[in-house]
Amino acid sequence: MNRKKSAATTILTAMSAVTVWAAFVTGTEPPATDVAGSFAAIAALLAVSVILKMDDILYFLGCGFVYFASPIGSVLDMYTRFGPYDKIIHFISGMLLAGFGMMMISRLLKRAFPDEEGLSTSSDEGNRKALKISRMIFAFFFSSACAGIWEIFEFTSDKLLGGGMQRGMEDTVTDIIAGNGGALLYCIVWVFGSCVYERQHRHKHLEKG
Repeated sequence: MNRKKSAATTILTAMSAVTVWAAFVTGTEPPATDVAGSFAAIAALLAVSVILKMDDILYFLGCGFVYFASPIGSVLDMYTRFGPYDKIIHFISGMLLAGFGMMMISRLLKRAFPDEEGLSTSSDEGNRKALKISRMIFAFFFSSACAGIWEIFEFTSDKLLGGGMQRGMEDTVTDIIAGNGGALLYCIVWVFGSCVYERQHRHKHLEKG
């Protein structure tokens, strides 16, 4: 892990500790499971980053998400205090998971096609479009699958531990819709950015030619 990620992890841990302290000072008194879950989320993010060598930007965004989802959302009970907060978190998670899926499929394609830069600028329009579409589809459905798996986790936790993470069918379905909406927005922005990059790259190539 590089220094930037180490610094981000330290800051996230410190901010989480301060948030837990503030929760008890203000009388929120969060359950011990929520407090433990906040630090467990940091550990999980760190483990995924080390194992899969997560990109710096994606890791920093992940740190921000973990803070607002766990210490702010659960420890300070923002999910209850501000109704739309849960859907906002699920929407953002959809974007981040799509970005994570994009990172993984891009690495797999680079192994399958070592000359990926050549593919992305190839005159073969069919291959170029197929590569772009395959990335986008994988990113979207990876995020969509994670949204569904998370709801299964919430359901299982509630049944086994007696929690209240799920609040009925409507809450579950709207959470999944929010996550898919975030994934869709990511894919739209990615396609737009990819098209802009290709146009600029082609323009530079023509100038050199």
